Amino acid sequence: MKKNLLSLLDLSKTEIEKILSDADSLKDKTFPYAGKTAALLFNRPSTRTLVSFEVALKQLGYGTIHLDYVFTQMVRGERLGDTSKAISQYVSLIVARLLPHSMLDELAKSSEVPVINAATDREHPCQALGDMYTLKSLGKLKQGNKLVFIGDPTDAVANSLAIAATKLGMHFVFLCPKSLSPDEKYLAEAKKLGRVEVSNDISVVKGAAAIYVSSWAKDSSEQENPDRLRDFLPYQVNSKMLLLASKDVVVMHPLPAFRGQEITDEVLDGGNSVVWQQAKNRLYVQKAIIKQLM
Repeated sequence: MKKNLLSLLDLSKTEIEKILSDADSLKDKTFPYAGKTAALLFNRPSTRTLVSFEVALKQLGYGTIHLDYVFTQMVRGERLGDTSKAISQYVSLIVARLLPHSMLDELAKSSEVPVINAATDREHPCQALGDMYTLKSLGKLKQGNKLVFIGDPTDAVANSLAIAATKLGMHFVFLCPKSLSPDEKYLAEAKKLGRVEVSNDISVVKGAAAIYVSSWAKDSSEQENPDRLRDFLPYQVNSKMLLLASKDVVVMHPLPAFRGQEITDEVLDGGNSVVWQQAKNRLYVQKAIIKQLM
């Protein structure tokens, strides 16, 4: 029976740990072409996700086909389910970056091959798994270690990160303005799994193993609220905030970063930043995810 990765709620702790372990063994390996092909169907911009998946698939011996949504028959009205059924006659795997999440569900329902969520408006499981692998490789993925997330507490990265971190025993903190609160579903699920906290006080970074900041800006298709950005200003990750944290705290960002807004150049390019290691680790973890599903 085919298995998809649409949400981190689909994976057990054991399955997540297996992905992180396999990432270690697969990261430096390449395989000859095995006669399999993967389709990458995207209807939203992507840089790191697209490139890392293309490279991961090719290193595993897959051919790849990049399908830009605007150049498919769906823009003329073909149903997504029909497209999904057709594509899955040709390929062994579909990697999809779609908005909204309901499109991903429809795609997976009609597909005859495994589907991987490469980001929706609800979840970004591959990013969160890559982040857990980064923390593990740095010795920070330990029971009770505090991971502080700064940014929109309802965005896809926040949702997936909260589930991944609590499943693996970390103390997860949403640090955000009082005007915002986490998605109720993901907050409730994370609380079932482990220790979760919602705070508006930046002193909560004290004792954190990692500070994770994500972009404050909404998707370019949405109208930005100036008041929302103003509310975020006290939460900029800068040298002043790092003085409140441990000297060995690591700073993480899923990218793209809007320098001078949610994070300063000094921190992003500084000694506590592991941002570029995060980006590199996406490749290794995605190889492991593909292997597990196939």
